[in-house]
Amino acid sequence: MKQIVIISGKGGTGKTTVAAALARIVQQKILVDVDVDAANLEIVTDAKLVSSEPFSDAQISSIDTEKCIRCDLCRQNCRFGAIDVDAGGNYFVDEHSCEGCKVCQLVCPADAVSVSETQSGTIKKSQTPYGTLWHGELSTGRDNSGKMVTFLREKGAKEAQDANLPYVLIDGAPGVGCQVIASVTGVDMALIVSEPTLSAIHDLKRIAELAQHFRVPAILVVNKTTINKSLTNEIKRWANSQNIPIAGEIPVDVRIVKSMAQRKSPLEIGDEKLSKIYYGIWSKVSEFIEQKL
Repeated sequence: MKQIVIISGKGGTGKTTVAAALARIVQQKILVDVDVDAANLEIVTDAKLVSSEPFSDAQISSIDTEKCIRCDLCRQNCRFGAIDVDAGGNYFVDEHSCEGCKVCQLVCPADAVSVSETQSGTIKKSQTPYGTLWHGELSTGRDNSGKMVTFLREKGAKEAQDANLPYVLIDGAPGVGCQVIASVTGVDMALIVSEPTLSAIHDLKRIAELAQHFRVPAILVVNKTTINKSLTNEIKRWANSQNIPIAGEIPVDVRIVKSMAQRKSPLEIGDEKLSKIYYGIWSKVSEFIEQKL
């Protein structure tokens, strides 16, 4: 079983568009969307929710106002600024700022602070016409996304192993932050999607460096190639200098945008030439996996 993560250095490059197309091309796989701040693979795969469960990985402090002697030690020692005083002089914890470090509990002389687990979000399992999709949603204000990403990946990998499926396709989050690090760590390969803009090229180099740091083989798709042919060529030259293969080049096509707006993938446009590009991408990815792994 091979785990393939689809990532991009910035948002808006067309990562999920590529993921939606591959979801239809690759026959035996489990889908995982680990962009838990803004998961949208479910939208373009006609996902139907099968089950959901609460996800708790964070601890939050609370203060018993009856026990509290208002010594102010908790507020003084909270490095996250999570403790404040209301109009009545009562101390309270801002749950959106609390990191659950327990320092307030440690310094409280009145044993007025307790720490408990709180729900960080929801883990979802959905069924699509193209296979099972695992996805998640963080609760408002929660930022422990890396742990949820890891949990979702574990769910997808276990189901793939149990069903003897050869692939787990992971739609990653944009950028190089916590979610992306958790998405990339331990996968078999990364499919990077970029576009010919200056900001995208800058972020492409960062995400490629991240993949290299974790020793994850990477292959590249250049999307929207026709918006700037000069920068497209620059990306290709850079990729060649880094020994990163090009899996495909996708031109700008307003029909792709319209298809996604209609919750469809580019394959459903029905254009043979366009479909051939996406099938070619998977062919290159498959070949790359065989060579590297």
